[in-house]
Amino acid sequence: MLTNFRSPWDAEAGGGQTATDDLARTLQAAGHRVRAVYAGRASGESPPYSVHWVPFHDRPALTAFRVARGAARLLAEEPADLVHSTGFEGAWLPASPPRVATLHQPDLPAWAPPPWNRPARRLLYLRRHTRFALERRSLRRAASVVFTSAHIQRLADARGYPVRRGIVIPNGVDPRVFSPAPRRDDGPPIVLFVGRFDDQKGIDVLLEAWRRMDGEAELRLAGAGWKEAEYRDLASRLGLSRVVFEGHVPRGRVPALLAQARLLVLPSRYENFPLSLLEAMSCAVPVVTTRVGGIPEMVADGETGLLVAPGDPEALAAALRRLVGDPALARRLGDAGRRAIETTYSWEAVATRIVDLYGEVLRAETDGR
Repeated sequence: MLTNFRSPWDAEAGGGQTATDDLARTLQAAGHRVRAVYAGRASGESPPYSVHWVPFHDRPALTAFRVARGAARLLAEEPADLVHSTGFEGAWLPASPPRVATLHQPDLPAWAPPPWNRPARRLLYLRRHTRFALERRSLRRAASVVFTSAHIQRLADARGYPVRRGIVIPNGVDPRVFSPAPRRDDGPPIVLFVGRFDDQKGIDVLLEAWRRMDGEAELRLAGAGWKEAEYRDLASRLGLSRVVFEGHVPRGRVPALLAQARLLVLPSRYENFPLSLLEAMSCAVPVVTTRVGGIPEMVADGETGLLVAPGDPEALAAALRRLVGDPALARRLGDAGRRAIETTYSWEAVATRIVDLYGEVLRAETDGR
């Protein structure tokens, strides 16, 4: 059984939700019986595995409670060998069967609540950090934790999120769905961004960088989020003429967007292991991104993409201009990225490692009885 606190098909779903759906599909295709509990509303999607829906709530504790209750009901109807949680919703899942947790959180604050002898201040701290309190409990209770990057494993350890056992297994991508398409040579080069419109992704930095090269290419921004209106206003105030806001794009349309792009840009301020980069690399589309979080573990600077410092519009503009103006370099980096996907980051390879982990957890459970 897999769980997540948000639907993979929600307009504001992130990489953690997408990865949950991808893993479920891969496991089901490999012959495993997969059921999932998601918080949200049933969508028009028809995944090849069974989905049980519970209502989503803006209060993380209420969502976690609803997922736990839904999982308990399903387990009472049909037991499962193992439950794999992928977010803070794992905090209150049943103690049996054994559980694996994946940490997709791109950043974790230092865990430093006031002492118990200051109950009012401690309660206020916990209310302000409810999501992270739940995530911490979920990680602590899991038999094993999957860290999707070595970066986030180090961060969790340094900032007070203890685990019983941890292993680094990256996210994956389906190279058959995200595959290279014929090169597009007509019209202006297209630079593509795919992601949520929030502070994390650095779209404001991207627009500032684009001001330095507006007219040399077309920038397409695909996504949705609470800062979309602000970014549209910023583009207008900067006088940018070749910026297109695509709005929310269902994942099924992303390969077609990538097929038109010279490159994908992700100017994030912080990240864990972003799927948008894997998807672009799988399509042999080179990436320009920032040297933060787990990104340097997946993108080799000058080999499979270009890395720049976060928050630096001049450096970002220089990297973009370099690939926009050099199709041969863009092609070489894109082809190298595709090879990296095929050898390391296909979902088949990643799921094999996760299934091996499941086996270890179940054997340890049996031996401990």
